[in-house]
Amino acid sequence: MGSKLQDLVPNPFFGIASVGTLAQPTVARGQLLRPYPQYTGFLMKNPTNRNSIYHSGQLNVEKRFGRGGSLVAAYTWSKLISDTDTISGWLEQGGGAGNVQNFYNIRAERSLALYDTPHRAVISYIVDLPFGKGQMLGHDLTGIPGKLVSGWGVNGVTTFQSGNPLPISVASNTSNSFGGGQRPNRTGLPAQLDGSAQSRLNQWFNTAAFSLPPAFTFGNASRTMPDVRSQGINNFDFTVFKNTAITERAGLQFRAEIFNLFNRVQFGYPGTAIGQPQFGVTSGQYNNPRLVQFALRLLF
Repeated sequence: MGSKLQDLVPNPFFGIASVGTLAQPTVARGQLLRPYPQYTGFLMKNPTNRNSIYHSGQLNVEKRFGRGGSLVAAYTWSKLISDTDTISGWLEQGGGAGNVQNFYNIRAERSLALYDTPHRAVISYIVDLPFGKGQMLGHDLTGIPGKLVSGWGVNGVTTFQSGNPLPISVASNTSNSFGGGQRPNRTGLPAQLDGSAQSRLNQWFNTAAFSLPPAFTFGNASRTMPDVRSQGINNFDFTVFKNTAITERAGLQFRAEIFNLFNRVQFGYPGTAIGQPQFGVTSGQYNNPRLVQFALRLLF
């Protein structure tokens, strides 16, 4: 019906409703064609007609060292498909995937979930350095020199992770649908761009791969883009520690902890709403810069 949905027609609820648009003598034709025309808004809490499916292959390797320490490496290869994501911006990266586009076609919402992570590898380790009492080097040292050399070790956690698919939306919803969102159309051009993250800050993806849908229509783009992802994680956390025995029952532990050891930036999500000046532009940092902290613990 197009623009005819906006034509004003006699309001059958005039004189019954006392507030809002339904209290006027005329009302938009589209209001009377809604599932519940006597209401101007409708919210279903926690709908049960949503689905998700997750598959993964997981590998875990652990190695213990005879002189103290261990190494654990875990890798997950996975795929998460769903027809729903949170619409609360603070719950997910990128501000959530938005509302359902067409409530009469939930199947069209099926896509990669907003938090799909195809690859994730985590390597954690703790190693006692081979110096001082009971170790290969300096095991004969006693007194103050022995206490200074003994008890040193290192540990850390290294994380590599793929980025998450981006939800592309429309800044101004012209679908005139009942409560749904609107997504753009795909133009047939590839959305993924090659190059480093730094080289793509002003155009994280090919914005020409998307176009605004005509008014009173839904776009054909999927809920999330499998070929457009945020930047992944490449992070190293590292700790140097020293355990010093004071008495048989008391000890002192010193720790120097470094988060994001190499001070690598993980850029935030680009603008994902077509029609806004920031569409495709990345202007923020998602992770924290290098953080160093020292700790001293008395154990007894």
